[in-house]
Order: sequence, then C-alpha cells, then structure tokens
Amino acid sequence: MSNTGEKQQLLRDVQNVAFLVKEAQLFLDTHPEDANALSYFDYYNKLLDTLTAEYEDKFGPLTVYGIKANDGWSWIEQPWPWEKEAE
Repeated sequence: MSNTGEKQQLLRDVQNVAFLVKEAQLFLDTHPEDANALSYFDYYNKLLDTLTAEYEDKFGPLTVYGIKANDGWSWIEQPWPWEKEAE
C-alpha cells in the first residue's frame, strides 16, 4: 500500500472508530449502568487512542491535542493543506 493509501485508510479507521465511541457515549448518557455498553465504550475508546497514536506517529497530529510541545511548535513546519499535492 502506498504511503498516501496507508494514510487515507488509517484516517478512515480513526474516523470510523471515533464515530463508534461517540455513539456509545451518547447511549451511555441515558443508560449509564449498562455493563455491555460500558465495556463496548472502553474497548473502542482504547482502540481509538491506539489508532490516533499510530496516525500521529506516522503522519503528524490530527488535532492540537496531538502536538508534542517538547519538539517546539514543529507542526507548523508541515505543509498546509493547500501546499500538498493533489492526491
């Protein structure tokens, strides 16, 4: 898989799992004692953390929360969206 293909697939995976986590969170807002829902939320929330970390290690931060300040403000050195080649 090309680097671009890997990046797109990993981003899709992050987005899909983030959707699952959000839906579980909304369900838990009205069913906070549901053990199965809590387990589901915990599993996918950990998976989201893992996928997000993998994406950010390979391709840079997805959000401001993924920035590692000990590297300075290095994310600014990445190409802006309009500077990237058309994919």
